[in-house]
Amino acid sequence: MSDGQTLFLVLCLLYLSDCFVWLGRRTVLFASPWCRRWRTSWGLPYAGNSAGNLALLNPLPPLGTAFLAHWSPVSLSRLGVCDLCLQVVGDTGRPAQTGRVLTYEEIAAMATDGKYLLINGSRFAQCATPEQAETLSQLIGRVSRASVESREKAIREFLEAQFDKQEASQRLRQVRDVTPSLRWICSAFFVFLYLVVPILVSIYGLTRLVLPVAGIMFLAAVAIALRFLGVHRALYPQRRGGRVSDVVKMVLCPPAAMRAVDLLTLPALSQFHPVLISDLLLGPADTAFVQAVIRDLKHPLQYDLTDPEGVSIVHWYATAQLDACLNFLGAQDSRTRAGLLAPPFWDGISAAYCPRCSCQYTIRSGECPDCPGVRLLPWQCT
Repeated sequence: MSDGQTLFLVLCLLYLSDCFVWLGRRTVLFASPWCRRWRTSWGLPYAGNSAGNLALLNPLPPLGTAFLAHWSPVSLSRLGVCDLCLQVVGDTGRPAQTGRVLTYEEIAAMATDGKYLLINGSRFAQCATPEQAETLSQLIGRVSRASVESREKAIREFLEAQFDKQEASQRLRQVRDVTPSLRWICSAFFVFLYLVVPILVSIYGLTRLVLPVAGIMFLAAVAIALRFLGVHRALYPQRRGGRVSDVVKMVLCPPAAMRAVDLLTLPALSQFHPVLISDLLLGPADTAFVQAVIRDLKHPLQYDLTDPEGVSIVHWYATAQLDACLNFLGAQDSRTRAGLLAPPFWDGISAAYCPRCSCQYTIRSGECPDCPGVRLLPWQCT
């Protein structure tokens, strides 16, 4: 392998390493490859571990758009906080959680340490992002100071705020208004580096072009970084530390600058509920994702938690989430809401079905083999 080929391979590997994003067990990716139809993803099935999976973002121009959505790692009720959430994202399984329970009377101090939620000075739960940890810290602190009678109302208001479609739509429009120019600059840089440069090197040789190409790469990375800086300030005025490190990385590693748009879009809608993001991006007609979320909340998988207080907390929070989802969907279209709760079409043979995964069985009772803890429901017509 020649020096030019080795250098080109290194540049490709550096670029591809930034095309992957890590998805935790409570995170879903909404991606639109080549700016086409939206789809959901929970990562590559064989590229992960018990904590999550890697997902590959579209590596080719025009690069596409992607957003991340997160579920809460903890459950809340008027009684307290539990480090367990019944929600299972896709088919990834429930992440390992301690099931630890704290009543509000036991909570003396709230803080965060990066992605970790700190209660009384010790790590209580790991969140998807530092921003989620800060939001939950503020919520728990606010609820713990409230009266017992008003705690449930405060939690429900927090959940309802995640379904503010008007605010989410404005946020989405803002992102779409400020990112297209940067996307095309990144795409042009990709074409130059991975298409034009190899052709020129094959004609004139690496020795004559290495310095000019390096200079152009540096100038392009600086231009992208400066544009990224301005857009990031407009979208995330409070996040100052992260943008500096991103800019430095782009300048020192020009291939990383091509993924600048991902750094802007991935967290842009993360404060909203995944069901709302699905409604905005996939559209109300695409109900597969929403139906899976609703059925999972209504018929959760088996879990290891024996503390009666903890069981009460996680079930109340799951019910509150389900109510918030159904209220939002009912406001959009009552027929869609009814369809999400409807049983599957009877195959004419089966005696029962699983209300979670819709698989049908000839037996009339028992548990679904694919959904531990979920009881089969008999068909009323058999």
